[in-house]
Amino acid sequence: MVDKKSKMSWIWIKNTAGNPSMSATFATVAFVATTLIYVASVFEKIGPLSIRPFDPGVCSAYLIPVLGLYFSRRYTEEKFKDSSSDQSKKTDGEKQ
Repeated sequence: MVDKKSKMSWIWIKNTAGNPSMSATFATVAFVATTLIYVASVFEKIGPLSIRPFDPGVCSAYLIPVLGLYFSRRYTEEKFKDSSSDQSKKTDGEKQ
């Protein structure tokens, strides 16, 4: 039987620890979308498709909260990494 966690992990980009990360995936998608909008705004028209001018305010409103999520998540993981490993050592020591 396929584990649900391993089945869904192909969707998410892996973080630096090698674990699937929703915040890393959101940050990557937001960055790519913002970059594509910026590059596409260089052209006024591509075939029958007309492209609006680049609006940095709208892109900032989309990109900054997602990057804030990603970097705050990384900060939180690093900040509490030692305390969680210390807690697990204490728990393991108490069981023995």
